[in-house]
Amino acid sequence: MLMRDYGRDLQARWEAAAAELGELTLEFLAFAEGRFLSIHPFRDFNGRTIRLFLTELRRRLDLPHVVLAPESELARQTYFQTLEAADGFDWQPLISIWRERFDLP
Repeated sequence: MLMRDYGRDLQARWEAAAAELGELTLEFLAFAEGRFLSIHPFRDFNGRTIRLFLTELRRRLDLPHVVLAPESELARQTYFQTLEAADGFDWQPLISIWRERFDLP
């Protein structure tokens, strides 16, 4: 049921996210990543699955390639903190990570 609702939420946000790379796109990607990982639908491989899914979303939105996996221990710790915030439906920390991924001000 949570995954069905997740898919519907993504569908409802798609048009605004696809218009141009801006705040709504960053929010869409943060929601897509954070909510999926909050639902944690699989016993294992959720991280790999969401990276694959985000790569496909990025491709369909015609967005530039970005590195999705944290590359240092500090970045990894920060990432996990942002996921904890996303568990509470606070997307702002994850939006900030997406802004950094795209090297936006």
